[in-house]
Amino acid sequence: MAALEFLAWGLWAWLALYCLRTGQLWQRIRSHSSVQHLTLGFTVGLFLLWQLRAGIYDGLDLHFVALTVTTLVFGWRNAIVVASLVQLAIMAVGIEPWHSGGIMALLGIAAPILLSFAILTLSHNYLPRNLWIYIFIDGFLAGIACFVVRTLLLSLWFSGQYDWYIVQDNYLVLMPLFFFPEAMLNGFTTTLLVVHRPHWLATWQDTPDSL
Repeated sequence: MAALEFLAWGLWAWLALYCLRTGQLWQRIRSHSSVQHLTLGFTVGLFLLWQLRAGIYDGLDLHFVALTVTTLVFGWRNAIVVASLVQLAIMAVGIEPWHSGGIMALLGIAAPILLSFAILTLSHNYLPRNLWIYIFIDGFLAGIACFVVRTLLLSLWFSGQYDWYIVQDNYLVLMPLFFFPEAMLNGFTTTLLVVHRPHWLATWQDTPDSL
């Protein structure tokens, strides 16, 4: 288990540095004050959101993630960078242990962000490119899908620490309660942004032949 956690830390560090270099978030922050404010706002917002948790056993707690809308705003590379900063802050204040940080980042951050981007890519390639598809498929439905996948992946990890019945009765059983709120959180935020601040969404294109 310790070796796997060490390997996960190494993969997370490599992925975060790769995304930081190729996503050029730092360069954009230095060049545009609006990107600086947007990044800071999302980082603080996610940090506060991820502290609102429901659970009984240590580690077996659920919280809203909002990683789908984060992906729509920043793109998958910069979304991983922003979420990684939040994960580091969560561990720094003692909410999650340091030794499992790599696993939590790969299964709880990278996987749902990559799934969000995959759904976005598939919808742009195979569905009509319009506002409603972007909001309901890439926002609402992707938010639910990513929450489900994230929870299932983490439940497999926790099954190595707890009996499966404990994971099922104290973790998976709570998952349906989060479906609708998580969908609303991602979908409504995406709707507000695409209507009032479309230029904040790195993945939004208002022309049908773009992307």
